[in-house]
Amino acid sequence: MGELFVVGMSWRTAPVAIREKLAFREEEVPGVVSHLVAQPGVQEALLISTCNRVEVYGVGDAAEPSARATRAFLMAQRSLPPSELGNALYQHHGPQAVRHVFRVASALDSLVVGEAQILGQLKSAYGVAGQVGATGPTLARCLERAFGVAKRVRSETSIARGAANVSSV
Repeated sequence: MGELFVVGMSWRTAPVAIREKLAFREEEVPGVVSHLVAQPGVQEALLISTCNRVEVYGVGDAAEPSARATRAFLMAQRSLPPSELGNALYQHHGPQAVRHVFRVASALDSLVVGEAQILGQLKSAYGVAGQVGATGPTLARCLERAFGVAKRVRSETSIARGAANVSSV
């Protein structure tokens, strides 16, 4: 069993011009995810690429080297030198990665806190990764829990009351 990691950028860490350089079109995602799990040390992966974030949720033999390989892979896919991204890419491992996934699923890490769109996008990304055989027990357990946490947050708090999305704001 491997270690969970997250590598990505979001509206918090990069302006839209930088996020667009790393973004992947919907039809690219299955191939990219398949190539990700072919990287040394990467056992499971999913890619979420939206207007506000590009993130890989992965499981590796060891989180730090797997995250480094994923960072290098993403930059190579878009021919981006590290200097162009600066500090825009972040990475989380272990409990911090789980916390991040839960915050994203619950729309606590959204440009518009409480918007429901990100949960659907995350479920879709998980489905695509599953279709290409890139998920396994660790991502499954993490994401199933994240989906449950998101449901609880929406039903047991007032976060969804009056929530909108970026385009309506």
